[in-house]
Amino acid sequence: MKKEEYMGEFAKFKIAFFFLTMLAGGGCHPEAPVLSTVTVDMESMSVPVNKDLYGLTIEEINHAIDGGLYAELIRNRSFEEGVPPLNCPYDAARNLLITPNGWTIPFLRPDSVPGWRKIASNTYMGLDARELINDKNKRSLFVSVSALPGTDRGGVIAEGYGGFSLRKGEKYHLSLFAKGASMIPKTLRVALEDSLARTVVSDEFTLWPVYDWRRYQHTFTAQEDVDHAVLTITADSSALFWLDVVSLLPGNTWKSRPNGQRSDLMELLAGLHPRFVRFPGGSFVEGYTAGTYPIWRETIGDIAERKHFWNVWGYGSTNGMGYHEYLQMCEDLGAEPVYVLNSGVTSQSRRPRYEDITAMDKLVQDALDALAYANAPADSLLGALRAQQGHPEPFHLKYIEIGSENYGSEYAKRFALFRRAIKDAYPDVTVISSSFISKKNREDWVDAHFYADAPFLIGSHNRFEVNKTTRRSPGIFIGEFSSAGTAGQSTLQSAIAEACFLIGVESVPDIVKRLAYAPILGNVHYPVTRTPLIWFDRRQAVATPSYHLFKMFAEHRGDEVLKTEVRTYQKPQVTFGHAAIQMFDNSYEIKDARLNGESVTDGKIRRGGWQVHDGYLVPEANRWNYLLMGDSSSYNYEYEVTVRRTKGSGPIQLRIRDNGKEGEYSNYIGLTIGPEKSELYHQAGIVKDTLAVSGTLAFESNRWYRVKMAGKNDTIRCYVEDVLQYEAVLPSLPSLVSVATWDKHNNVVLLKVVNTTHHEEKTELNIQGAGVKNTAEAWQLTGQPDAFNSFENPAKIVPEEKTISFSLGGPLVYTFPPHSITILKLQID
Repeated sequence: MKKEEYMGEFAKFKIAFFFLTMLAGGGCHPEAPVLSTVTVDMESMSVPVNKDLYGLTIEEINHAIDGGLYAELIRNRSFEEGVPPLNCPYDAARNLLITPNGWTIPFLRPDSVPGWRKIASNTYMGLDARELINDKNKRSLFVSVSALPGTDRGGVIAEGYGGFSLRKGEKYHLSLFAKGASMIPKTLRVALEDSLARTVVSDEFTLWPVYDWRRYQHTFTAQEDVDHAVLTITADSSALFWLDVVSLLPGNTWKSRPNGQRSDLMELLAGLHPRFVRFPGGSFVEGYTAGTYPIWRETIGDIAERKHFWNVWGYGSTNGMGYHEYLQMCEDLGAEPVYVLNSGVTSQSRRPRYEDITAMDKLVQDALDALAYANAPADSLLGALRAQQGHPEPFHLKYIEIGSENYGSEYAKRFALFRRAIKDAYPDVTVISSSFISKKNREDWVDAHFYADAPFLIGSHNRFEVNKTTRRSPGIFIGEFSSAGTAGQSTLQSAIAEACFLIGVESVPDIVKRLAYAPILGNVHYPVTRTPLIWFDRRQAVATPSYHLFKMFAEHRGDEVLKTEVRTYQKPQVTFGHAAIQMFDNSYEIKDARLNGESVTDGKIRRGGWQVHDGYLVPEANRWNYLLMGDSSSYNYEYEVTVRRTKGSGPIQLRIRDNGKEGEYSNYIGLTIGPEKSELYHQAGIVKDTLAVSGTLAFESNRWYRVKMAGKNDTIRCYVEDVLQYEAVLPSLPSLVSVATWDKHNNVVLLKVVNTTHHEEKTELNIQGAGVKNTAEAWQLTGQPDAFNSFENPAKIVPEEKTISFSLGGPLVYTFPPHSITILKLQID
């Protein structure tokens, strides 16, 4: 059955259900029936609200920091973009870097100068690896101007990140290093100009670079509003000179911090009232080889000496917003800092590098030094270093995470080294692991990331209920969370799915310790890796529906979580997609693939390579091989294949209902069969829900097995040699999801309700053990599910605040709009 048929059948059922309930009420024009009930029990035992639940992960992704939150206006200010990392050769034919372990990452021509261009044809500019201001910077920019009679000025233009926005009367602080080529200084003029470099829009700064490197500084005042300005460095006569570390920072940074953050973006972050900030990532912290992840001491002090590297997301990082700036930002926000550092294991999805276990002392000492820098008194060695950066008082760092999305025995060994050393020196610091390590470490937290599509998050609203998660397990720290919708947009539907998940998290405050939204920021001028909470360009920012959801939930917390029961329609969860095979190497032979009994004669290679030999489907050696079959809109079908393992110990993975996407946007039902055990699971984004595990279903080598996967609505069955091995039912999707808390100070019940359906949901509200006043305040986010906010229409989906009234003399009844997130403030009599 195809997706269109399913949706038609479900629509018919809902219409029939609606009219039957109407007829049950009697009369020709009956009142719309109550479809759901929410019961809040104020007499049962309650648990304290986790006041510190909501926070943010700030990471360099989507040009969120350089070109975004970090207020620096000049791109490639040190001319380091294009310097390949150590032991990573450049493939010029494909414009790729190749890591020592063979993983590739997009790069740029090493002789290119992104963010800069010549002002006229009489100018030559090129990168110089010999004239350097210090041993931290690997290149400078050489400029040659040949000014002949009748020719225009020559020089260079710094375009920043697609230009920069100026505001009349505001200050802009320039700092640059320059060196002349002769003993007689030449005159250079520096100014802010329009995008065509034809009109000066500030005062001019004149300098005469001598035959030695010197730093020059000036403060410009913008003479008019300009949305696309550039910085020009020009000469009216022939001149040879070098430039390095050319910086332009607005005077109007947030909290007026030097080397600070962009004010409008920080105001939006402050509006979320985050209780903590996890930084600086994420995958940014993992890196992909040595020298491509941040080390705290290389990101503090003079920006001219900070470590630049090509980051895991495929662009340059200045580390201008470094360890100290992050700590200061957290303090300014009133948020706890949560510092993430590399574990000695680089990104395990990118052919990782493992630091030699015998050489881990340096990384462990770096972690201890980072804590000392943040926490030691000013009269200590590292405390004095912090004081030199303008903060003599300690930052009181209490949380540190070792690695991000690392796992396995090699990670566990390295984590143990960090944890032991940190606990010995700082017993009160919470050490967070990025995967489950050992039951011995129950007092610490485990970071679990949740990127998944909307149906999966809605179905996960009760994921952390007590009968599913033992309270003896380590505390759950959700370091990254968001709905992985369509790349490039965050819609109301995304926010609704997130709200369902958050309601489940709020219901178990003793299990989920913290939750951070990620990613937070995205620059519209650059490719988007993950959909952010806030979009911005050089001039303005727009908050997504998810931003407004997060703000609503963070501002309405209460003091006690009340027992809440919801009776509502449960829609079967049905996913759609291809049949598929994925495996590494060519360790299995595959033949006779069938869909609903029909032989499969065609497929789409998603990754790797496949060939057909004598009726056998043969994957390529030493590659991840991923093949799609069938229709992307199908859901009820049987998928059969005959397989035989010929070598190795790796597993084979069969899939149904595979949407054909990868990473955070994937969704499929997978059956992994290996030599030791097999597993049936639902994968959505990076979240895997095990549906069934067998320690006995194992495939012997050189033996053929007939395997069948069958999906029927929300039920999945798997057979081997026609014997049923697994049967599982996917979690249902409720019409309503709800949680209630009690605000003791104001004596109100804060009731959060999400309507996931396409129709109004008339709902009876039962507040047991207390009377409720006839009127209530309501905050509501609603609209079309695919609606989103844009620069042209930033307020398309925003919360509406209103006062509602209930009917006198009867039960409390409220009709929740379709696709809505509602918070009701019910005043107790």
